[in-house]
This record gives sequence, structure tokens and C-alpha cells, in this order.
Amino acid sequence: MLRPMPPISTPCLLAAVLLVGAVAPGCTAVSRDVYDRDIAAMQQQTDWLEAQKKRQAEQAAEWKRKHAAAIEELGACSKNRSDLEDALQACQQKLDTLARNSGKVGDLLRQCEAEQNKMRADLMAERDKNAQLANKLDAIRRQLDAMRDSIAKVRGKLAALVKAGKLRVEVKNGFLVIGLESDILFATGKSDLREEARPVLLELAGILREFSGKRFQVAGHTDRRGGDDINWRLSVDRALSVVQFMIKSGKVPAKMLSAGGYAHYLPTANDDDEQGWKQNRRVEFLLMPDLTELYQLADPATGDD
Repeated sequence: MLRPMPPISTPCLLAAVLLVGAVAPGCTAVSRDVYDRDIAAMQQQTDWLEAQKKRQAEQAAEWKRKHAAAIEELGACSKNRSDLEDALQACQQKLDTLARNSGKVGDLLRQCEAEQNKMRADLMAERDKNAQLANKLDAIRRQLDAMRDSIAKVRGKLAALVKAGKLRVEVKNGFLVIGLESDILFATGKSDLREEARPVLLELAGILREFSGKRFQVAGHTDRRGGDDINWRLSVDRALSVVQFMIKSGKVPAKMLSAGGYAHYLPTANDDDEQGWKQNRRVEFLLMPDLTELYQLADPATGDD
């Protein structure tokens, strides 16, 4: 860049002109107008040069200001860059940590998913099991209702015989029990039916025939005298005699009856005196519940009992 020309003062300029005129051979004196015109032109040139100097000075100051601002901005940018580099490094460290832990997190997630699937399967199994138990419970309730209904009907039919004292009816352990004293049916130590017992059994047979589809077990019982060998056989033989009479003479379907002997092992009274022995010597008809529906629900293949 060219430096501006230094200003020339008017006296110096005039002296220079006079000197040139004095020393220049052959030169002639100039007129006052020419002189003033030249002086004015030189003054204009001087003013222009001064204006250029001032403008260049102002531009230099502006450039210095912009330079300082640029340096300040550069410093701020450098600081921001340093901050960004620190943040980037921190992010990279976090990413490295996540990368190291991602394997453990993935294993935990897979383990949780496996446990959830197992819990869902267990829940479905429990729901199925609860549904099966609910079905069994409904079947049991239906069976109980049917047993109560059967017991009520049989007791109603036997009410007249009970009132006449020919037999007794009670419920033991959920079973309807029709009891007849053995002394009325049999002689002591015998299993052949007495003639006077036949009318009572025939009346009972007529009532039992009305309950087709029901099953009754005829159970013989003795007192404790006589020993096991005698009592077991006697209790069974008496039950068989009653069953055979009910089938042949009473026309009760054979599939409705079964026989069992319990000797003296199910006493109903004190078995140490004559009164107790008399009560324990007996024949009972037990109304057996129909458990067919329950057997169907208890599938042996599933391990249910």
C-alpha cells in the first residue's frame, strides 16, 4: 500500500515557484492569474491527498477493530471447540460403558423374558386346573343334591314302616341307612330267615323297586361274642340270605343289591351287655351314591384320584 504524500505548505510552494522562475534560463514571468490558478490547483491536490490520508486512517482503525473482534471470536470458538471435545469424550466414555454393559443387560432381559413365559405357562396351567376343579366341584354338588333328593324320597316312602316300628331309618356319614334288628330276621347264631321276617322284607322290597337305578348294599353285623371266624361268616351269610330273598321273592333287580359282612367291627352300642349285643346284631340297607360322573372327571391318565 502506497503511503500518502506529506502535505506541502503554501509559502514553500510559492518559494519553489519563484526559485524555478529565477533560475530557469529563458523563463519568462507568469501572470498573477496563472499563478493563482496553479496555486489553487495545487491546494485542491493537497486537500484531496489529506482526505485520502484521513480515509485510509479511518479504514486502518476499522481494520484494527475488526481484527481485534476476529481474534476475540476466534478465542470464543476455540473455547467452544474445547468444550465440545470434552463433551464428545464424555459421550464416548458413556458409549463405551453401555457397550460393556449391553451384554449383561441383554442376558438379564432374556432371563426376564424366559421367566415371564414360564409364569404365563404356569398361569394357564393353573387356570386349566382351576377349571377342572370347578367342574369336579359342580359334579360333587350335583351328586350331593342327588343324594339328598334320593334320601328324602326313600325316607318318605319308608315313613309308614318306620312309624309301625318295623324298621328304622337314619343318615350315617352321609349314607341313608335302613336298619332291621337281626333278632327279628334270624334265630341266634343262624342265617336262615324267619317266616315272620318275610312280610317286612316284602314291604321293603316293594318300596325299593320304585327306585330303579339306585343301588343298596345289604350289610350284616354281629355282636362280639363267638370270635372272628364265626362272626365274619355269620354276618356275610345273613346279608346274603336277605339279598337272595329280596331278589327271588321281593322281585328287586339283582343289579340294585350287593351283600357285605362286617362281623362285630362296626358296633352302634356298647358291646358289653345284653342290651348292647341286641342292638349290634342287625342287618342294614345302605343307599349307595352314584359316583359315575365323578369317576368320569377323575381321569387316571392325569394322575387324579
